[in-house]
Amino acid sequence: MIYVDKLHVKNAVILVTLSLLFTHCSLVKEIKTNVPNYKLVQIGRSKNPAVLFFQDNYCLQNDSITNWFVKNNYQVILAQRLNSDPLYTLNTDHPLIRASDGLALIASLVYYPVEYIAATGLEVHSTVDWFVNTGVKGGFLFPFYKGSFKEYLVECMYKNNKVLPGYPAVIEPIELIQLLETTPPPSGTYGNYSLRFLQEIWEQQARIQLTSYEGELIYQVVK
Repeated sequence: MIYVDKLHVKNAVILVTLSLLFTHCSLVKEIKTNVPNYKLVQIGRSKNPAVLFFQDNYCLQNDSITNWFVKNNYQVILAQRLNSDPLYTLNTDHPLIRASDGLALIASLVYYPVEYIAATGLEVHSTVDWFVNTGVKGGFLFPFYKGSFKEYLVECMYKNNKVLPGYPAVIEPIELIQLLETTPPPSGTYGNYSLRFLQEIWEQQARIQLTSYEGELIYQVVK
């Protein structure tokens, strides 16, 4: 069975929402780069340390985390991967491509030197492999669960829990497990991620991979 999530967050709505949230306390500005299919929005004063923030669009804590950064004298650069073209998502959504994009974004932000990387939800899986090898001072990571995505799905199945409650699409844990156990994975998406991407990261133990990381690190599970 092929599972395709057709719900996509509208870029304009996100930008307007951010403006309403932060207009009274900070500056909001869109940043242009030569990295295709990404929209960057800067929040806060440019003199403050820059955090390049990869948000899972369906993480309920995105706004509060962004607000915390701004209140604590960081500038936040939200990096949104555009998913308006389903075929582009299916053909390019892979951890290695996302890593290449992340490195290219850091290199392109010459006037906004990135000092920290942040990520929420499933975006943690697409950042943990590459940011540790850059010159940033540290990372702020907010995953949905402690272990791997596979362990999380198995736990959801045995406890009869809903998979990722913040996501608009509903799928049974056993159905998603079966899709990700298929090689190669079926063509389709869940949320803003291709099934191919999810298959590549679903056994990744992000916290364990960071055990030897010597930079500053905050790792906290959120909803």
